[in-house]
Formats: sequence, structure tokens, C-alpha cells
Amino acid sequence: MTEIEAKRILKSIPVGSKLQIIMKNGDINDVVLGSHDTEAVEEKKYGTTVVPYLPPAIIVQGKRWGVYRLEIEEIVNIAQVG
Repeated sequence: MTEIEAKRILKSIPVGSKLQIIMKNGDINDVVLGSHDTEAVEEKKYGTTVVPYLPPAIIVQGKRWGVYRLEIEEIVNIAQVG
């Protein structure tokens, strides 16, 4: 999936909605949409500490994993279930 496709799907889904996200590896993730932000995060350097580049992703909240990012390029389909 591309970032443009993900934004098109997510713009009509309110934050806090339950989603099922189908991944390329066949996993189906039941999550809650945490944000409409899908932007990549550029690499940042803080002295000797380097925060790596993070590709475009959907921010979600899972049951036992808390809040995390699902990379858009690994997603096949997004469905709203609640």
C-alpha cells in the first residue's frame, strides 16, 4: 500500500475507531486508530545518539502492545470494524 492510498482510506475513519489491518505476511491486526498522521520521520542526531529514519506508518493502539507504528508499505488492506 502507498502513503496516498492509506491517507485516502483513513481520512473518513475517526480516530479511536477499531480497525483490522491485513499485513503482507498474512497477519491480521485488530487495533484502534491512534492518529491520522502517516508522515515519515527523518533521521535525527543528538550528539552521539542517532534516531534512525522511520518510514511512513499508521499510528495505532493494540491490546497488549500499547501505541505503536505499522509501516504502510507492509499493509495490504485496512478495514473499519467498529
